[in-house]
Amino acid sequence: MKDLLAQLVQGNTLTAEQAVDAFDQIMSGKAQPTQTAALLAMIQQRGATVDELVGAATVMRAKAAKVNVPKGLTAIDTCGTGGDHAGTFNISTASAIVAAGAGRPFDLCVAKHGNKSITSKSGSSQVLETLGVKLKVSTDTLTKCLDQAGICFCFAPAHHPAMKHAGPVRADLGFRTIFNLVGPLTNPAAAPRQVMGVFSPKLTDTIAKVLLQLGSIHAMVVHGQIPDADGQHFDALDELSTSGLNIVSTVRDGEVTTKQLDPTDLNLSLGHPSALRVDSPQASAKVITNILEGKEGAPREIVALNAAAALVVGGIAKTLEDGLAMAFDAIDAGKAKAALDALIELTNQDKS
Repeated sequence: MKDLLAQLVQGNTLTAEQAVDAFDQIMSGKAQPTQTAALLAMIQQRGATVDELVGAATVMRAKAAKVNVPKGLTAIDTCGTGGDHAGTFNISTASAIVAAGAGRPFDLCVAKHGNKSITSKSGSSQVLETLGVKLKVSTDTLTKCLDQAGICFCFAPAHHPAMKHAGPVRADLGFRTIFNLVGPLTNPAAAPRQVMGVFSPKLTDTIAKVLLQLGSIHAMVVHGQIPDADGQHFDALDELSTSGLNIVSTVRDGEVTTKQLDPTDLNLSLGHPSALRVDSPQASAKVITNILEGKEGAPREIVALNAAAALVVGGIAKTLEDGLAMAFDAIDAGKAKAALDALIELTNQDKS
C-alpha cells in the first residue's frame, strides 16, 4: 500500500490492476485506517479515473454476497448514486416497481440495489420498509422474489460485508469518496443491464465507460435537472427528469454514446416539480402508493419515464416512447402494484 500511496502523492493515477490491489487491501482489512483515508482523499481530490473505478468495483463485486437470478430471467437494476440533494421521493425505487410490473410477461426482473439515506430525506431501504417490505432476508428468498414477484431488494449492507473495513474511515472523513460511485456498480445479482443515476453531469460518460469495461450489455447513465423551490435555478437530479434537460450516456454494442434528452420531446405533461419533493420516508411511501393506485400528476410522469428507460435497457422496449406506454399500462392495469404486493408478502414469509 505504501508504494501505491507514494504513486498517488506524485500526482499519478492507479492502473486497474493497482486499484484492485489497493482496494483488496482495504476491503480485506489489511490496510491501516490512515492509509485508507489517505488513498480515498487523494483520489477524491482529483476525481477517480475509469481504471480506478473499474478496479474498486471489481474487488467489491468479488467480495459481495451474491443473489442467483432464476434461469430464463433477465435481471436489471435502477440503483443511483444519490447525493443530488434534490429532496425528491424515491423515484428509482418506484420506477423499479413499475418496471417489474411491466416486465412479468417478458421474463424481465428487477434486482433493485439500495441502501439507507445519506443525503436525502428517504433512502430506498427506508421507503420500502415503510411500504411493508422486510429488508433482511436470505439470498434464497431474494431469488424467490425475482421469480414470483419480478423484483427483489438487495439491501447493500447485507451484501457487502467487506465494506465494514472502510466504513469507519468514510464516516470520519465526512465527504464523498470513490465508494459513493462504486456502490451502484456492484449489483449483487450481477445485473448486466441497468439505469444508473449520477449526481453530476460530468460523470455520465465516465461511469458508462466503467460499466462497459465491467461487462454491461446495455446501460444508461443519467443525470437530470429539476427547478429549485424558487424556479430560478436548476438542482441536480440523479434520475431522468421531466422538468429539465437530461444527459444520457448509453452503453450498447460495445460503445458509449452521450446525448441530451428533452422530456418535452416525449409529450409528457410535466406538472410542478414541488409535487416530487418529500420530507420523510412516510411521505415518499405515500407518493409511491398514490402512483400505483393510478393518481395522475408529476410523480406518475417521472416514474414512468425512468421505468421506460429500465424497460429499454432490459430489452423489452425498443424506444422510450414504447417504454412509456408499457410503464403506464403496468400502473393502470395494476401490474406494478401486484409486484410490490408480492414482494411484501414474500419477504415477510422469510424467517431470517
